[in-house]
Amino acid sequence: MPYLYDIKMLKSKKILEKFLQRQRFKRVLPFLNKEVLDFGGNEGELKQFVKGHYTLVNYDYSALQTGKVYFDTIVSLAVIEHMPVGQVQAVLKLFKSVLMPNGVIVLTTPTPKSKWVLECLATLGLLDKVNIAEHQHYWTKEELIALAKASGFAVKKYYKFQLGYNQFMQLEHLNS
Repeated sequence: MPYLYDIKMLKSKKILEKFLQRQRFKRVLPFLNKEVLDFGGNEGELKQFVKGHYTLVNYDYSALQTGKVYFDTIVSLAVIEHMPVGQVQAVLKLFKSVLMPNGVIVLTTPTPKSKWVLECLATLGLLDKVNIAEHQHYWTKEELIALAKASGFAVKKYYKFQLGYNQFMQLEHLNS
């Protein structure tokens, strides 16, 4: 398995972005077994840590609607804040249809208090301005829990990290 701080991962001109990405990766390493869907995984940087089969889906997730693919783990790291709020629930419902009965979804998203910090870092050129400007919603814990329940999932684990500026959530089928 590649080392999490491998210099080859530093493709981005924004070193801080790669650091933040590695922090998110560390949260999901225990879940990267068997069939893994990396939803919104950019260029597939997570693939090198997956111990099973890896599928990357960025923008066109119509392939998930065939009813022929199923996953043990669905990973969505720093993605849902880029999507229209109404679309997030639709995507989670799609995830429900392709998640194995004992499967899990692991996701991260910045907290509302991170908005001004991320915008300041982008203004200073330490983070990508376009990426931060694309953030459509900063989810609260309560909103995430309600979203999970409305989509048919139970929250197995929730916590904040990076001084409370980021949040992790592990979901499983509500009937599990």
